[in-house]
Amino acid sequence: MLVALNVKDFAIITSSALELQSGMTTLTGETGAGKSILLGALGLVLGDRASPSAVRDGAERAEISAVFDVSNVQEATDWLHDHSMDQDDECILRRVVSKDGKSRAFINGSPVTLRNLKELGRLLVNIHGQHDHQLITSPDKQRDILDDFGECQQLIKTTSEVWQQWSDTQRKISTAQQRLEARGDRLDTLRYQIQEFEKLSLESIDLDAIDVEHRRLANATELGDLSNRVMDHLQDDPKSVLSQLSQVEKSVTELLSHDNTTAEIADLISAARIQLEEAVDTLRQYSHGIEPQPQRLNELDSILSSAHQLAKKHSIDTSELSAYSEKLTNEFNELESMDESVDSLNKELETITKSYLTVAKKLTAKRRKAAKQLEDYLTQAMQTLGMKGGKFCIECSSKPTDKPLVNGLDHILFNVSANPGAAPRPMSDVASGGELSRLSLAVQLITSERHRVPTLIFDEVDTGVGGGVAETVGQQLRKLGDRCQVLCVTHLPQVAAQGHFHVKVSKKSNDNKTLAESRTLSKEESLEEIARMLGGVKITKRTLEHAREMLASVND
Repeated sequence: MLVALNVKDFAIITSSALELQSGMTTLTGETGAGKSILLGALGLVLGDRASPSAVRDGAERAEISAVFDVSNVQEATDWLHDHSMDQDDECILRRVVSKDGKSRAFINGSPVTLRNLKELGRLLVNIHGQHDHQLITSPDKQRDILDDFGECQQLIKTTSEVWQQWSDTQRKISTAQQRLEARGDRLDTLRYQIQEFEKLSLESIDLDAIDVEHRRLANATELGDLSNRVMDHLQDDPKSVLSQLSQVEKSVTELLSHDNTTAEIADLISAARIQLEEAVDTLRQYSHGIEPQPQRLNELDSILSSAHQLAKKHSIDTSELSAYSEKLTNEFNELESMDESVDSLNKELETITKSYLTVAKKLTAKRRKAAKQLEDYLTQAMQTLGMKGGKFCIECSSKPTDKPLVNGLDHILFNVSANPGAAPRPMSDVASGGELSRLSLAVQLITSERHRVPTLIFDEVDTGVGGGVAETVGQQLRKLGDRCQVLCVTHLPQVAAQGHFHVKVSKKSNDNKTLAESRTLSKEESLEEIARMLGGVKITKRTLEHAREMLASVND
């Protein structure tokens, strides 16, 4: 239940603190006073999209907070617990919107996303707008109303999931069939490309090793010359490094004979000589192995040339040739076995279609059962809403189709006969604006009674009704308020008089600014407000008496 709504710097509201009770609360005031602005603020804290226009002129930000008692709302309590935001029996939603349109949202002090606000908000509040009757003629809206009334959500979810499987499989078959049509040409291309790779025998060669060997053979003469030159410097030349190092070693040996502390120096020089001799031996073996091999060089040239040409042709690096060859082979094998793949997909599609029809038929059965109940309820409601003798019929037809549909196989159509004896016809063809408004209100009242949302808000949904019908509407809303909290924005005194509580919204102008304010009325103030609604600007003794009589009839 909504316990309090605090609004600061939102639209034309500077500051508003509204405390609310269980039962039915009516919100009244002159047209344009700001009644719907309060509901707009509530919508914002429940996750509606924010815009810079939400911030009052001259303010930096708008802040809205709503306090809910969730002690008797198990679904909301579970949601808060699952998201680690539970806080005894209280839940505080808060939204801050800056003048640049950016916003932040909080639940019990924890930052959250708008999605979080919407998820929790749907468990706490249900808002029925004044323009809902304009949507009721839409086939999609009519289907949603029936599904909502019949509590078909789980079956709809299952139907949608199976339809998605069907759709995905159908798409795979379509893609496979397209590829199947072009398979011949593609197989020829792949076969030729694979043969090119097979000529290179990538599985039996190491291109990196071949590249190293090729560079060595291509530079064999230069490498031999360099090797000989190094050996000359190290050993073969009279002034070679090893010759000079031998002289150094003799001198160090003589030094050691006079001073044994130079032993480490002698060891290091001796070790250096030994390593140089080993380097010379290794270099000599290397130089002997370097011989020009024109035939082998030509073989390597051919392999590398073919590899580079193949890589360039497929716009890849030579290091990717093996992986690309495997990719071509896999595609070739896949295309060759595509007939089997399409057959398998068709069998899978047949199985999914059967599953879809099974669940869709269950959905149809539940819809038809709900349709019978809803049309009885609405026919009965019409008798008290100024359409005596009228009849409401819901047509739920399942037409054969060549493919499943996401919402099931049913076509839902609301038919109505507003006058006795007239055959029911589609609502969009026969219902007037006022009749649509009353039928929409009846739908909202009936569906609200079947749900457990603790707070219901009706924003001028009584548009298009008046007189005795308006009183009936008010009585039904009050009855609904005995079960849950009802907030009703209205211009009708017959409806306003039915409220357990009465809130007036007004606006005042000062310093070239227009500001809105709201407050809960006492019994005497409520009497004056209803008299104003009855008689206009000037309240007479007669309008006061009429208002008093209206209120007295409610309390009887």
